[in-house]
Amino acid sequence: MINLEPTIDWSTSPGGIAVWLTVLLGLIFGSMLLSADRRMTLGRQAALIALLAAVASAARVLFAAIPNVQPVTILILLIGIHLGPRRATAVAVLVALLSNMALGHGPWTFYQAVAWALVGISGWILRPLLVSKDGMSIRVLPLAILGFIWGFLYDWLVSITMLAISQQVETYISYFILGLPFDLMHAVGNVLFAIWLAPSLHRLLWLHSRHDAGGWVSSLPEDVLRREAFISGGSDATSRQRRSGEDPMAGIRRFDD
Repeated sequence: MINLEPTIDWSTSPGGIAVWLTVLLGLIFGSMLLSADRRMTLGRQAALIALLAAVASAARVLFAAIPNVQPVTILILLIGIHLGPRRATAVAVLVALLSNMALGHGPWTFYQAVAWALVGISGWILRPLLVSKDGMSIRVLPLAILGFIWGFLYDWLVSITMLAISQQVETYISYFILGLPFDLMHAVGNVLFAIWLAPSLHRLLWLHSRHDAGGWVSSLPEDVLRREAFISGGSDATSRQRRSGEDPMAGIRRFDD
């Protein structure tokens, strides 16, 4: 008769739980990645994701001299807000793989990709709190607070690597405690990047979302909708406005005026 008691004891130990958690995260992560792959169309969407991943990877390598300070977390939060969880997951995978080609691969690469994917999902879930009602501006304070929280949560998720490898709680606790100053640096860096980069990056992604798919905002100001219809050549809307003598571009000044 097979004795399952040692296996049961191991599966309920902290190391076993870390392995089971890794498997669970892997299944969730893999399903989201496959879903993103099936829904993604070639052309602009793939090019945009590749571009965002390249920019985020380059930024992470650029800031590698400052321990645990990099703009990737804030960037993926904004990607989750504007492009949704599937595309944020795709960017998370590419960033982890590309940047670690320069910084070093290991078991932590998987946990980094999963943690960044969860960052993007949180941005998608909390987007009503992170942007204005019309979607045209970012709320920097809530974004900075979320970025600060993720500075710790991200590093704690990645720290599961040590528990899964060593299978010893004492080693994990030591690693966790020694990493707290670096976790704080990550959190503070996220706040600074939210203040510095988020408004301009949000504007670029918002313009792309509105132009590409109409965006997720259910109600925009009427004047904004009229101008968008006019610019995109919405014949039904603009023809009525032309017949009535209404100028949908009224109030808009050229940059070179």
